[in-house]
Parts: sequence; structure tokens; C-alpha cells
Amino acid sequence: MKKQILSGFLAATIFSTCASAAFNDIKSDKLNQTVSVLNSFKIMQGDSPNTFSPDRSITRAEFSKLLVTMLGVTDVTAYKSYTIFPDVPNTHWAAGYINAAIRHPDLQKKNIIKGYADGTFKPNNTISYGEACTMLLLALGYTIEDIGPMWPNDYVARAESLGLSPQNTTLYANSVMSRENTAYMLLNTLFVSGKDNSGKLIDTLVSGSDSEGAILIATSKTDTDLRENQAKFYLNGEIITKNTEGTLDDSMIGMRGTLYYSKKNAGSVIAILPEAGTRTESYKVSSVQADKIETTQGTTIKPNRDTMVYLNGSVGKFDENWFNLLPNDEITLHYDSVGNITLIRTNARKAAENSFIYGTNTANPIPNDYKIIKNGVEIGRDSLKKYDVITIDTSAKTVNVSDNKLTGVYYDAKPAFKNPTKITMLGKEFNISEKLTPSFAKFKQGDRITLLLDNYGSVVDVYSASEIRAEMTGVFEKIDGTNAQIRLVNGMTIKGEITDSDKKLVGKLVTVSQSTTNKLSLISYKGSGKKSGTWDIKAGKLGTTAVSPNVMVLEQVYDNAPIYISSIKQLPFNEIKSTDIRNTILDSSGNITAIVLRDVSGDAWNYGYGYVSSEKDEDGNELSFTVTLKRYDYKNNSQSTLTYNPIGRPAGISGQPIGFAKGAELNESRQFIDNIQLKRIATASLADFDLNKGVKTSEGYYNIADDVQVYVTGLGKFITLNQAKADYTKFTLYAERTADKGGKIRVIAVS
Repeated sequence: MKKQILSGFLAATIFSTCASAAFNDIKSDKLNQTVSVLNSFKIMQGDSPNTFSPDRSITRAEFSKLLVTMLGVTDVTAYKSYTIFPDVPNTHWAAGYINAAIRHPDLQKKNIIKGYADGTFKPNNTISYGEACTMLLLALGYTIEDIGPMWPNDYVARAESLGLSPQNTTLYANSVMSRENTAYMLLNTLFVSGKDNSGKLIDTLVSGSDSEGAILIATSKTDTDLRENQAKFYLNGEIITKNTEGTLDDSMIGMRGTLYYSKKNAGSVIAILPEAGTRTESYKVSSVQADKIETTQGTTIKPNRDTMVYLNGSVGKFDENWFNLLPNDEITLHYDSVGNITLIRTNARKAAENSFIYGTNTANPIPNDYKIIKNGVEIGRDSLKKYDVITIDTSAKTVNVSDNKLTGVYYDAKPAFKNPTKITMLGKEFNISEKLTPSFAKFKQGDRITLLLDNYGSVVDVYSASEIRAEMTGVFEKIDGTNAQIRLVNGMTIKGEITDSDKKLVGKLVTVSQSTTNKLSLISYKGSGKKSGTWDIKAGKLGTTAVSPNVMVLEQVYDNAPIYISSIKQLPFNEIKSTDIRNTILDSSGNITAIVLRDVSGDAWNYGYGYVSSEKDEDGNELSFTVTLKRYDYKNNSQSTLTYNPIGRPAGISGQPIGFAKGAELNESRQFIDNIQLKRIATASLADFDLNKGVKTSEGYYNIADDVQVYVTGLGKFITLNQAKADYTKFTLYAERTADKGGKIRVIAVS
């Protein structure tokens, strides 16, 4: 009988948390994970400590041992003292298992093992697919009367209908069973209900199961806070620590499903059965903004604001933690069965073992034929600077260089300041490697120190701030009371308390330092002027100066406007004229790592309908003014109002489509408020729309902004574009500029 096997879901999706041997002859993740769970239940092991031999055929004796063990009988000492089959004497390695299959009180009624007509068992004969199906069905409690008289076809058909067979494998009834296919069938059988729904075999091997939807987050190998037989799981928005059976298998990190517990140690997790339909995707971060993650693979990820993020041992909402994601971070997205992202998990950041500090007495030689890369740009040896962090990649013959540094007050360390494994500085937590821990012995609480970081944000070395100090420049992007959040141009985000006098700098590009009082001190960044020339984005050059591929793109739409953190993907052109460039920031080797533009993308404005009101004295004289912008907030899925405190009455605000600089609403002080007047482009019909991506007009094709503001003029309220398309047929389109200049449809009026 020939059949294309499509069942075996469980064999593809159940994963154990207990370690399996690192078999060097297993190339498939599915098989590796299958063997891992079978090993955790002591059902199936390798041929040797390093090999599994997946293609080797399996004998009748071997299959009998596997089946008896799967049925929960592991101690067969009592069945080794006699002989049932003449070719299986009591000295045979499998005699105890074969005899137990016939005589053990829990197994003898199943009749899972039979000899040949001549009274022999032929233990060294290979087992066929038909025989395997038969024995597994008998193990589940089925009889000849249940299945049918035609052997082996009836047995193969029933096994396949129950999902016992390997997935995506073509087998005949007389096909010889390999160890790989045997592993898949054993695992499938564990999770199939027995005859008359009499229960699953897995239930006889575990003490119970719970925590549906749990995700394995960390093991003792990836989190030093955990003991050897512990693991961290993400469940219902929280991180919980549970005991595990044996040593955890790191390859199972990220698995989502139901936890199964050891029968021997009822509170210890032994395996995970993933939820049907769930999946994961892995990426490397290129850049991050408050509403999206750009990846090096070219994918744009747009999590919901309340999507949970696991980072550095803690979990929080994306809109409160996005800034902690760094370029080059490796992330895993966890999706539920309907395709929603439920968790963004960052892989542990570890300082490379072969990193060292250039120009110091601990520096190693750099091979002459290696390419040197700093901030994504190839440089010469003469461009290396003292205190650069060097990481040598021998496989790629590449030297990766980082000049990332942080200078601050050493005020929080665990477990001790002289011997830390974790420290917190500038609102960021850092793991300290065992190799680096002794370097902190010379520092005490309150000292100002400088951390030297690799490209992954891991601490490679520490120095006194009197010896080397970081130039920390970034965007003051958020304030909560007196607590500031600054996004540095190296991609890191720092936090700290500031004085009231520094609040006025919110939204500005600032230089940061930290005093011994632990407060941040901010001054407006002046810079040394921009590099001249056109920015050729594809060539990675601004004039003759190299631009980092991870360059931080900033936009300032008018003088003294708040700084908007943009990205290369948002720019509408491949070349940016010199007149559109305000400033540049260089790394220590003279390459550009941040560029401040004028209004290039159009995305640096909040769009909506603007209004102005005034407070008057008793004589009717206007004393002060308030500007409001009504718009739709896509993060909260509701209409919102932004408020501004201008100096004097702003011109051109009369309840029409308009834009105000993003970030200006954060400044509670009186400030100059400029705006951008939107242009009425055309009136469109439903047929003119290209889904929600663009719209055809007599003036050309316009892209539609992701946060397009759709306003119902007759009702005075905002709705989504999909709602508008369902209820209206006439659409008035507004853009900040024409399409040939990069304009997008920012506001749509319907009535």
C-alpha cells in the first residue's frame, strides 16, 4: 500500500524543555525537537553521545524496548531472569523489555508483541511500517475486531487516519522503518486518544499540564539569575519562574504552548505542547521608532502599542519599551493562531569573547587581511581610535568596531558594587560578564564611570570618567514630570531626572551628562556644522564623506522646531540636496552617524484640523492664546486633541486642514508655533483608490499616509479610511505638497 502521509502534526510541533544530546547527524529542527522530547521521557536516545543515526533501520528488539518504555514501564529487572523466545535468552540486552511486553500486568492484555509460527521472535529483523502501525495501534488499546481482518492494509489505514504516521513522508506497508520515522510515530502516538477516547498515553507519563499559552523565555544558560533546573516563562503578561526536570535545552527557547509536568517531580516542567496555528518569525533590528521596527531583512513590523516586549529579564508594553531595542538586536516575534503579535522577544545580548579595547595594553593584533567596519562603514587602520571596541569575526575575516560609550554615575549594582553581575546606569540595565566583573573592584558607589560597549550594546570594559568620557548626544524625546528620556544618536535610550530649567529643551537635540547628584544635565547641541554636498543615499555618501547605513535620520521642519526621528525609508528621494541638510554628526573616525534634515519626508508634522482661541481681559484685549489640533489617534483608536501654547496669535489657523510640528505638544512653555497649510489636491471617488495605499488624481498618483486623517465635515468627527469607504462616495484630498515633491495625502474630508 502506498500513501502520501500528511498527518503527524504533533511530531512537528511538540517540543521538550529538557536537553537532548547535541547530535551532529541531525540536520532537521523538527527531528531535533522530536528527539528532545522523547529523550526527556527516557523513551528514545541516540546511538552514541554524539550521533542519532536517523537513517539507520530499527530492529524488532529495539522497537519493543521503545514501545514498552513509552507505555510507562521502565524498570524491567524482574523480567530478565527467564526466557520466553529461544532466540531471546535472558542474557539478551532486550530480554527484559520483550518479556515485560508479554508478562507485565499492564501490558499483557494489549498483545503488542507476537512471535513467529516457529516460536522465535527474530529480534534482529528490521521492523516494517505495517508492523509499526500494528504495534502502536495495539498499544492504544485497539484489537483485530476494531480494525479489520486485512493485515497490514487495515492497520496502516487506521494508523494514518489517527495521525500516527510521519508528516510529509511516502511510506509503503513493507517499508523498513528508520529511526527518524520511528521517532515521529512514537511522538504522535503519545498525544492521540486511545480506543473509545480512553485517554492519551502522555497522561501516563506526566503528573499534569497547565499554563496554556506559556512561552519559554530563558534558561539557566541564558539567564544567570536562574538555578540549573529552572526556567522563565512568559504567561498572561508576566514573567514566571518554574522548576524544570533536568537541564534545559536552549533550542526550545521561544516555544509557546501548554506546559507538561514530570511524574517524578510534580512541580517540574518536562515538555511543552505548542498551540495549533501559532508561529514565530526571527529578525535583526535595523532601526526602531515609536510605531514600527525596521529590520535588516527589509521587513517593516508595526506592533500594537500594547504588544508585550521581553528584554533584559523584564516584560513591558511596546510603546513604553520600543526605545530599548537597538540596531543589530535579534528579535523573535510570537504570533497567536489568528496572526496577532503577542510577544516581541529579544535574544540575550552577550559581549563577544574575542572583543578587546584598541590602543590599550590588553589589545590584540588585528590580522592584515581583515576588513575593518565601523558603524557599517569600511575604514582604514589609521582611522581606528584609542578605546574603540574591537570584535574580530574570523569566519568573515572582518573586524567590527564600536565607539559606543556611556558615562554616568555608578549608583546601582547587583549583588555588590565590587563584584557586580548587573548594573544600572542612566536608566539602563547591563549584564556584566564574569570576565569583566573584577574590573569593577576599583570603583565604589557614586563614582563616575564610562562603559565601553560593543555593537550589540554589551559592556566590554569600564574606565573612570576621568580617563575617558562619552560624548552623549541625542533627542530629548519625552518628559514625565522631571524624568527625561533621551534617544542617543547611537540608538540607545537613556533616562534620568532633570532640573526644571532643562524642561524647555524637550524635543531638541541635546548633549547629556550626569552629575554626582545623579541628575542629568542637558545643553542644546550646537555641533560643528554640516558636511557639504548632496546626500546620495544608495551610494552611502554625503559629498565625499561616508554615511553609516544605520544613520539616524532627524528632521527639524523649521528653526527651533522639535526634532523628529525619521528613517531612510521615510525619505521620498534617493538624493537629498545640500540645502535640505541642517547638520551632521560624526563618529570618532569622521563618518556620518546622524543627519539633521529640514522638512523632507512630510512625516514630521501632526496633521488634522487646527483652531485658535484666546483668553481676554475685561476690556476684550487678548492676553494669551491656545492652539488645538483635532485629529484621529491611531494608537488609541479614538479622536484626540493636541494643545499648544504659542507666543502671540499664530497666523493662518481657522479650522482648516493643517499640520503642527510633532513634539511641539510636549512643551508646556510658551513657544513659537509654525504650521504647514495643506493643499487641496482633488476630489476622488471610490474607484480612484488603490486599496489604502494610494489614490489616482488628475494631478498624478499620491501615496496615502499611514495615519491619514479622515474627517466627516457634517458631523465634526474623525473616522478611519475603511469606515469612510463603507459610508461615503466623495473624498476631498489634502496633501502637504505635490506628489513630485514627495507629498502624500494627509487629510481626507468626507460628507
